[in-house]
Amino acid sequence: MMLSLKELTTEADRCVACGLCLPHCPTYRKTGSEADSPRGRIQLIRAVSQGILPNNERFKEHIDLCLSCRSCESACPNSVSYGALVDTTRARYIQKKNIWLSLAKPFIRHRHLSNAVTWPLWLLSKLNLMAVLKRVVPAAKLLPAIQKPIVWKSLYPTTQATQGAVSLFLGCATNAFDNRTLSASIHVLNTLGYDVHIPNAQTCCGSIARQAGDDIEASLLIKKNTDSFDPAMPILTTASGCGAGLKDYLTTHRIQDISTFLVACDWSSAQIAPLQERIYVQDPCSLRNVLKAQKAVYDLLKKIPEADIQALPGNSQCCGGAGAYSVTQPEMANQLLNDKLTAITASQVTTLASANIGCSLHISKGLENAHATTRVMHPIEIIAKQMGFEA
Repeated sequence: MMLSLKELTTEADRCVACGLCLPHCPTYRKTGSEADSPRGRIQLIRAVSQGILPNNERFKEHIDLCLSCRSCESACPNSVSYGALVDTTRARYIQKKNIWLSLAKPFIRHRHLSNAVTWPLWLLSKLNLMAVLKRVVPAAKLLPAIQKPIVWKSLYPTTQATQGAVSLFLGCATNAFDNRTLSASIHVLNTLGYDVHIPNAQTCCGSIARQAGDDIEASLLIKKNTDSFDPAMPILTTASGCGAGLKDYLTTHRIQDISTFLVACDWSSAQIAPLQERIYVQDPCSLRNVLKAQKAVYDLLKKIPEADIQALPGNSQCCGGAGAYSVTQPEMANQLLNDKLTAITASQVTTLASANIGCSLHISKGLENAHATTRVMHPIEIIAKQMGFEA
């Protein structure tokens, strides 16, 4: 939640500077600078909010470098709401001026505009012309693989005995770059007896705008989603980053990561084909530190007979994806990414399951640049394929 100036100072004062957060902070581990640690940033926030220090470029640099991974919250013995502190600080004192984020804003807000771009990009990829586009437009090198856009129905009814109804959150990045996971989610939910509603007016969760300090845009998106979804139905998210943002700010609705919802369902009649493969799981920070739901991914994948489910070494540290962080802070993002790539190589990972689109895109781009063959898939798509789903 956003804090008033008084609440900001009061919450900052709750930090006792014990230092237990330090080993859990990705940026502190890399820079060794107290100003890039959670307690250091909190001290800076307190000083700026009270006018003791100026709101200058050095202050903004230290706040901007924060990933909002919120590992510090999990480690804090005093349960300081660091996420609310940094969100409020960015909205009050820092507004990032990034040309790519500014250009992307209308496409993030309006799904039909996003589809208007992804359709021609998909056609270019089908015609093997993406390499030409990337030579002409260097920024296109940042684009992931483009899947064929989908015009979603408002309702996907189950053909099984009805167990209930849910709403599915599309998300801006997931809808544009990983609609296969959304289709797989509908397949699994329908197979287990759930009607799936997809409100047409839904929009971005607001996390990217909030990370950029644009609280006006973030609030607009949250209101639009509040008005779009039926509060009587749970909202299921396939991207834990979206789930975390909605959980913090869409307070009138019940938000659940889809893996958490599914592990509590009745699977007695589900037919799941065996898979003799070792699957490594990458824990997104938002799933672990905000939703507290990382265990559900392992429990879900363990429903696949003969599959060997393992945690990727180094899961407690951020991959550097963190929404738009890889665009706004590429140097630190790549340092953290290299740690993940090292872990993937050392463990000889063939399939990596990740429940967050930001992590998946960031890690996939790193693997592509390293010419690695590891597949990065959402856990829902992995289990859906063993249940007969075909993209």
